Amino acid sequence: MNKVAGLKFPKSNIIYYFKIDEALELKRGDFCIVETSLGLDIGEVIIPFKYLEENELGVPLKSIIRIATPDDLKNWELIKQKEEEYLYICKEKIKKYNLPMKLLNVKVLFDNSRAIFYFISSERVDFRELVKDLVQTFKTKIELRQIGVRDGIKLMGSMGICGREVCCVSFIQKFNPIHISMAKTQKIALNQSKVSGICGRLMCCLFYENEFYKESLKKYPKIGKTINTEKGKGKVVEINVLKKYLILEQEEGETKKMIKISEEDLEKIYSENKDIPYQESD
Repeated sequence: MNKVAGLKFPKSNIIYYFKIDEALELKRGDFCIVETSLGLDIGEVIIPFKYLEENELGVPLKSIIRIATPDDLKNWELIKQKEEEYLYICKEKIKKYNLPMKLLNVKVLFDNSRAIFYFISSERVDFRELVKDLVQTFKTKIELRQIGVRDGIKLMGSMGICGREVCCVSFIQKFNPIHISMAKTQKIALNQSKVSGICGRLMCCLFYENEFYKESLKKYPKIGKTINTEKGKGKVVEINVLKKYLILEQEEGETKKMIKISEEDLEKIYSENKDIPYQESD
């Protein structure tokens, strides 16, 4: 068994595991200096310890070097100030070279061995002259990384139309393929403002809510079906799985009447309408 700790790094909600000595005692909220694939970095302890079998590690894990000292934390504050400075200077140089790119973030490694600049662009960017200029200016290794619009929002953070922090920032660790059929399952109006997130792509919540809607809809008859109730026949015109009701439309002469049926009444309705199919699971 391997004793590991889970750490998170700034502007990331992914937990990375590192090996720790049996004698090392960590607590949630500690900051540690670790060796990453890029170089030295500092991360916050989210999972103080857990034990994993060798086959659960996936890839060979690097080890925690030490718990961050007061000097380490002071150095980290200086690095964060340096990142803001690098961000401003690089934006000015992008204007200088008239490059079609939007700079989002800069990460300077804890050992100052490298500065990574993250940007988005709708086209391929020739930034070779920019890199040469940045190397001469900052006297360190420079790396420019073009990322997608979803990754850009994840990096920058924002608020969704629901009024909460966007899901990719708060908890989503991996982007999954999202299809317009998921919006249809949830009966969302298929217009850009209703189904698109801040990034302009289909909202991530459509994916992880999809199974809930598919399972919940199995309890209801299809839209457009006519069913019998104690109040007479009616056509299903609306289903609300969150508030657990459906709306039936009844015709009374030249007028139409709407009846609200709760989920609790559906079992009885189905017992009287055995030929009425439940929603299909796509």
